[in-house]
Amino acid sequence: MYGIFVNEDGRVPYAQAIVQGYKPIETRSKDMLRDLVGKRVAVIRTRRGKAPTVLGYVDILAKEFCPADQFDLYREQTLIPPMSEYDVNGKGKWMYHLEQRTCHPLPAAGRRGAPRSVVVRILKGEQA
Repeated sequence: MYGIFVNEDGRVPYAQAIVQGYKPIETRSKDMLRDLVGKRVAVIRTRRGKAPTVLGYVDILAKEFCPADQFDLYREQTLIPPMSEYDVNGKGKWMYHLEQRTCHPLPAAGRRGAPRSVVVRILKGEQA
């Protein structure tokens, strides 16, 4: 199973919002998750100074490129505040639509650490 790293900046709990179904769109400045469309992935929370943690699972349904001048139309679904380090810049962002009905948060007791990586990691022996 693949896992995607979702950074939390301390203000917005992006990874937690994904596994609880409150964040239906994950964004990236590059099309790094293209091979994961149509697959279930582990959501791995990363925070500065903390070990990565698998919080749950979600299915990635589709992707699309959103030009910078249209990003505000999706801002509420991405939870990205204006002017944050994750805000759109340059030409736009890739948006990955997540299936909210298939979100599977893990209880705190079931969470575990994950290997460190940049964006995507294959988790051996994982099944959602």
